[in-house]
Amino acid sequence: MDKKINLDYLIEDIIVNSEDLTPFQCQICLNSVIDFKKEHLSFDVLQCRNGHISCHDCWNRQLSIKTECPSCKVKTLPNELSRNIFLENAFRSLTVICPNKFKESKFQGEAIHCENGCPEILKVELLEHHLKECQYQFIKCPNNSNKCKYIIRKNQIQNHNQSICEYSLIQCEKCSELVERNKMKQHIQSECNTLMVPCTKCSATIGRKLMTHHLENDCPMEEISCIYKAGGCIKRFLRSQLSQHLTENNNHIFYIQNIMDLNKIQLDECNQDYRNLEKQHRELEKRVFYLESAVNSTVINSKPHECSGGGGGGNVFKGKWVINNWDRKLREYPISKSLNSPFFQIGSSKFFIMLYPNGNNEVKGFLSIFLYKIYDRPTLVKYSLEAKNVDSSKNYKNTHTNNYINNNGNGWFKWIENKSQNGFFSNNSLTISISIKIIQDHSLVTE
Repeated sequence: MDKKINLDYLIEDIIVNSEDLTPFQCQICLNSVIDFKKEHLSFDVLQCRNGHISCHDCWNRQLSIKTECPSCKVKTLPNELSRNIFLENAFRSLTVICPNKFKESKFQGEAIHCENGCPEILKVELLEHHLKECQYQFIKCPNNSNKCKYIIRKNQIQNHNQSICEYSLIQCEKCSELVERNKMKQHIQSECNTLMVPCTKCSATIGRKLMTHHLENDCPMEEISCIYKAGGCIKRFLRSQLSQHLTENNNHIFYIQNIMDLNKIQLDECNQDYRNLEKQHRELEKRVFYLESAVNSTVINSKPHECSGGGGGGNVFKGKWVINNWDRKLREYPISKSLNSPFFQIGSSKFFIMLYPNGNNEVKGFLSIFLYKIYDRPTLVKYSLEAKNVDSSKNYKNTHTNNYINNNGNGWFKWIENKSQNGFFSNNSLTISISIKIIQDHSLVTE
């Protein structure tokens, strides 16, 4: 950031016509009632009730000694001073020159005009804004400000950087590095990366920038380790002797075999890590599957209970699946994408329902629905799924018996139409009644 130098000037220094200041003189110190030395110009002209004006400093000093106007002696308290709007407006319209017309410092108390200064002539009310933008203001050199003491005009900074300042950064023609101007000669002679220098090992002439690469990869006189160090060869020798060294010890077959064995161990460890990650991935997929189901819908069910009567007992589940925000489900689940219910359990058997809001296998305009059993053993199941309608006489119910012998589901590709006006999607939700009975559980028994 440019460091601006504040000029020490008074209104008397910059006024175009000095006679214009007569109405604005303080009646005590005879200076201007407007203080130009403040950071921000204030045009407040303060007066007593009889209209006598003074500068702010004189008013403060006078009223701290005696609360009366020094001109007419009328009693005056600090909060009784009023502004003279007429004089304030008149002061704003005075014509002045830009203070940056002057040289940086005064000579024997006088502001000295400079031929390279700002030529602007303007009204007082525009002065503060102009000074913020003026390209003739004095600034400190931004290059290494602790060393370069130059104070220059803002519009001369480019020329100063390019031709004068010893601390400006210039680009090395050889390596493009930015270097201070006064250090460029030293940089080219001893620091530039393109400087050709002799290798300390083999005396080859190499660019300074490439020396490290040369020593690490090419220098024939650099001492190196055997390329089969990982296999147990700990000898060190000059790079130029590498070919001869590799012919020793039966062409390093023993060390090569050691490396291959190490690589096999590492590969086995990687394979084991991969299998562990696969297992974790499957577990996470199951958790995500369950959590998605729990977020997307709610199952409210009665507790499973034992059936009575008939030969052999069984388990029964009765409940319902409520799916809310149905219009959003139609958007989020295109054809062949399923929405799954939470799991529900009957004895040791776990079930869930897979619903396709827009149908499955290119069945458009209908819901597809299937009952799945997490397979553990063959099970004969009788179940019914009923879609609830606003008019209960139009409820849609399907019943089926299926022998679950694998992880495949069982149900209907064309179940109910997914039209919002058919009464099944009241309040933007769908309710499905579920009834499941395990008829026969083929548990494995070993005599």
